Amino acid sequence: MPRLALQLKAQLNNVTDLKPADEDYTLMIKTKCSSCHEEHSKTIGITPSDEHEMTKGARGSANLVMSCSFCKKEGSAKFDEPTAKEPLWRPIQASEEGAEYQTLCVLDFRGFEPVSFEPQGTWVCKGTESGTLFDAVEFEDGEWMDYDEKAGAEVGILELEHRWKRA
Repeated sequence: MPRLALQLKAQLNNVTDLKPADEDYTLMIKTKCSSCHEEHSKTIGITPSDEHEMTKGARGSANLVMSCSFCKKEGSAKFDEPTAKEPLWRPIQASEEGAEYQTLCVLDFRGFEPVSFEPQGTWVCKGTESGTLFDAVEFEDGEWMDYDEKAGAEVGILELEHRWKRA
């Protein structure tokens, strides 16, 4: 599989710069095998700081190495190395035109492909008017709501959607 970008789209109300709170955020995804197309039964976590050596004849390492429970073929996933121009987690910006897909991160998948993404854990964003940092954003059914005291306005993230696209 090629490099795939995890892209998010959401209605950002009075907030911008949405991204995981921790640089070492564990990305929770569902996967399926590229060989037999068997979908893995559990959600799998990929963490940027995890380093696993390849087995079964391959060289190198990846952030996730696993074997298909059905056909036993090995697969791996590795985050793109962050650069000054393209950090590991790219903040999702509020858009004048409304909700549009934006890249959060890019991974190189081999042997399996992502099927879905679950936005678990803590995220951060900031108020568009006040710059207030909201550092305890947790999604419930793809939504989050709060109140910005400085701006005197409700803030929220609604209709969070995702897709995987070739990078």
